[in-house]
Amino acid sequence: MKMKKVQVFQLMLTSAIILVVGCSSPNKMLKNASTLKYDVTPNPLEMKGDSVEVTVSGNYPAKFFNKKAQMVVTPMLKWDNGSVNFGQINLQGEAVQGNGTTISYTNGGSFSFSGKVPYQAGMLKSELVINSKTSIKSKSVDMPEVKIADGVLSTAALMKNEAQTISVTNQLKRSEIISSESEILFPISQSVIQPKELTKAGMKGLKSFAKNLEKDTTIVFKNVEIHGFASPDGSEQTNTSLAQNRQSAAEKAIKKELNKNEVVGNFTAEDWEGFRALMQNSNIQDKDVILSVLSRYSDPIAREAEIKKMAVVYKRIADEILPKLRRSKVIVNAEKKGKTDEQLLNAGLAVSKDSLTEEEFLFTTTLASSNDDVIKILSNGVAMYPESWKLQNNLGVALIAQNKLQEATTALNKANELSEGDKAVKNNLGVIAVKQGDMKKAVELFEVAQGAGSEVKYNLGVIKLKQGDYPAAVAMFGSNATFNASLAKLLNGDVDGALSTITKAGESENASAYYLKAVIGARQKNIDMIVSNLKVAVEKDSSLRERAKKDLEFKAFAEDSNFKSILR
Repeated sequence: MKMKKVQVFQLMLTSAIILVVGCSSPNKMLKNASTLKYDVTPNPLEMKGDSVEVTVSGNYPAKFFNKKAQMVVTPMLKWDNGSVNFGQINLQGEAVQGNGTTISYTNGGSFSFSGKVPYQAGMLKSELVINSKTSIKSKSVDMPEVKIADGVLSTAALMKNEAQTISVTNQLKRSEIISSESEILFPISQSVIQPKELTKAGMKGLKSFAKNLEKDTTIVFKNVEIHGFASPDGSEQTNTSLAQNRQSAAEKAIKKELNKNEVVGNFTAEDWEGFRALMQNSNIQDKDVILSVLSRYSDPIAREAEIKKMAVVYKRIADEILPKLRRSKVIVNAEKKGKTDEQLLNAGLAVSKDSLTEEEFLFTTTLASSNDDVIKILSNGVAMYPESWKLQNNLGVALIAQNKLQEATTALNKANELSEGDKAVKNNLGVIAVKQGDMKKAVELFEVAQGAGSEVKYNLGVIKLKQGDYPAAVAMFGSNATFNASLAKLLNGDVDGALSTITKAGESENASAYYLKAVIGARQKNIDMIVSNLKVAVEKDSSLRERAKKDLEFKAFAEDSNFKSILR
């Protein structure tokens, strides 16, 4: 009997030991790993700005998580020849003292984790997996790797590091009106020209100007303006007749003196404006009182009556002011023409020895047939005007267009120095920073450049697109029809707007534009649009074929025969 009791006790002890060992092993959790559930947002993963962000939620059922267990959960993005961890989540059972998230054995539990990693090109075709390691005291097991999402929707990677430059516009006047002016004075109440009026210095200068027009082939005679005036004393009827007759008399004399028939005539019956101007420039006592009368009264009769009340002052007015108003003004107009397009181009390209002004160099670039010629013209201009920040700035812009960023930087730094930090120059230096991928520097420059033009706002939109702030990018791009503006609308959820914008952009030679249209077609579930645009895209850039094979935008169409035929 005693032997039986010993055997029973040994059996119970053995069972207890087995039970304790079993409960202290993570194998049970390993066995039930398939009961774990994970949710991922977004799914598939998506590139935003220049990063990939993810939120992973895990749910652990009741009776799963050992009270003494610790688990390290690692969300990992894997692709061919590469991987990256988003971070790790530390979980623990109720009996563990630590800083991890506690999961109840009786009720189960959950966790939520968010992480972000920089985007890499290999992520275009990748998988988000969960790797977990469970430990109970000194014993550890690796839980089965679990795929929880596809990655990565990388349409944002299509963004082009391009921004808008600002050229300084030229102020060149291709032609200008030049004039010579003189006056013919008349005695009071008369409209007959006295001979001495036609021999005064002013008239001699007028005749000389008109004669020289015939010798200069760059100057073309336009017309003669003749304006007859009467002083404001006397009746309006009399003054109207006088002014008109003085204009007619001057016209007749000028046609004879200058041998010109292109005459434009006009007259002013009572020259109150001329009166005001002469009074302001005179030293007549109480002139301010006279001027106040002109301000208070608009009626000519009332004005004249009030002025005549000041007898002493009026005498000086009659002697010094009114005689100068009894006149005809004669103006000879001509148009001085600048260099022809051919002359400008030959000089700008140093084909001829003609010299150009700074403004002529700036203008001549608008006549150039290629960007190479623009650079040559501006380089010649800089050689002649080394202190011209405008020429240096525009040279930098032309060099940016050829992606000669080092040379462009040199020119723009010089322009920045000469202009003492002109905002247009700052913008253009920001464009170089964008092209070089230095968005931090670009932001600093664009912020300083604000006010230089609408281009700066657009360029800040490029920064917002790069940062993944798509609503702000769309707002800043405004009505601009460019590749990046279309991409911003697409990423912001406006598929129709994206299609409209890329169509207006007119980038018929841009393979990426066709690829973007194919992506838009995928979002619209339009297989014909996908196929027609993707075909052109890969013809223009064969590297897009490999991208399309991996691109999750086309996942739903992967088995379509027409789609597959393009990617063979």
